[in-house]
Amino acid sequence: MTDRNMFSEKRIAIVIFIIGLILSFMIPTWQTPDEHTHLGIIGRSLGNPKFAENICDSLPIKNGRVEGNLKEKPDKEKQKEALTEKQQYSRKDMLPGKVSLSVIKHVPSIIGMYLGILLGLPAYWVLQMGELFSLLLYTLICYRALKIMPVKKELMAMLMLLPMAMQQATSIGYDSIVISFCFFFVSYVFYLKYDKEVVGIKECVILLMTWAVISYVKLPYVFLALLVLLVPLEKFHIDLKLLKIDENFIKKIRIPCVLLICLLAAGGFYVFRENKFVQVVYGFLMEWKRGAYLLAVTGKTWWKFIVTSAVGGLGWLEVTLPAGAAALIYASLIGISFVDSGSEQRKMRIWDVLVLMAVCVILTVFTTMALTDHTIMVILYGDEWANKGYHIREALYQIPYIGGMQGRYYLPFLSLFFLLLPGKIRVDKRIVGMCVYLLEAVLYIYVFFQLIQRYWIA
Repeated sequence: MTDRNMFSEKRIAIVIFIIGLILSFMIPTWQTPDEHTHLGIIGRSLGNPKFAENICDSLPIKNGRVEGNLKEKPDKEKQKEALTEKQQYSRKDMLPGKVSLSVIKHVPSIIGMYLGILLGLPAYWVLQMGELFSLLLYTLICYRALKIMPVKKELMAMLMLLPMAMQQATSIGYDSIVISFCFFFVSYVFYLKYDKEVVGIKECVILLMTWAVISYVKLPYVFLALLVLLVPLEKFHIDLKLLKIDENFIKKIRIPCVLLICLLAAGGFYVFRENKFVQVVYGFLMEWKRGAYLLAVTGKTWWKFIVTSAVGGLGWLEVTLPAGAAALIYASLIGISFVDSGSEQRKMRIWDVLVLMAVCVILTVFTTMALTDHTIMVILYGDEWANKGYHIREALYQIPYIGGMQGRYYLPFLSLFFLLLPGKIRVDKRIVGMCVYLLEAVLYIYVFFQLIQRYWIA
């Protein structure tokens, strides 16, 4: 695919950046979900508990007034004031203390905000710089993912451009990292499967590092590693000097490896037994009948909302796409998924389909389970952050379903559901590219209009 093509990776990257930049300004401060919470997390990871407080005190725009109240609009006078309001902190006040490893989760936004602080910008622009650098990372990683993806580039581009994905890409939270890295991981696995002739040390290191970042940022996505099963064994040729790992070697040790992985998983389960997600998994295993019931009733209760909000539920889920528009987006994604990949050797094997289906199910289940702690805390104590404890096996019987469901939690692996579909329809790539741009143009005209109505028209 060359730059002369209407659909090219560079053009899509430019579109991603421009739309993200517009959304960054159209969605007012504090109207991106959990923005205030993430600012506090950033301060704690930097070892500076005053970091978030200093920025909030320097902003005339106060948190908590608009969300949840559709009659309220952002105060335009306060918005204008925020553009030039001088910060109430010194550069010294914002210096990091004992930095923890968790800064990895917010690296791009931290870099952007500190650049704004060093430049002496008002707090509003400090936050905007954080969003800008998050968007830059998302754009660059998505560009690279598209560049190496050997099949269904148009599908991946549309998923990257989903309104919900774009909102999260331009927030100071960690979603810009986890969503873009998941796109890259999926693309890289398919690149190794179809295009790379030999998988060596370099390729394994890239996979491992990408997976490690994803897993550290959001533990439930650890199971993306199973996608490696899509790569044919004959491609592996890893020379460790003292040991050469190839297809024959892997086949000889696969049973011991499976046992070793199980032992390591059990060991990790024990070491991190205090982790809330690990405790939830333990509870579901021990009370598997109740766990199965909760998953079933959760799906029945929330599936429509999850499906709709995965493609578009901006702000505090107040700017939502109607069911018809969401259905049209999914129909477009399904249609593009059936476009011919253009190469016979790139057809999906039965094994590939089974692996993708298994990973989809596993990730869906564990992502849903991850919100169990949130649900228990809210129902039992009224606050997710309450300093209280509970016994997980008992608590599972005290909740009616798993709440707090949002479609954005499923975005990192949404592509897998569509990559399952075989490319059967032969269509000129120029026509497909034109359709992608047309669909995105219509979609974002509607989204921008809705945002203006919600936030900017009195």
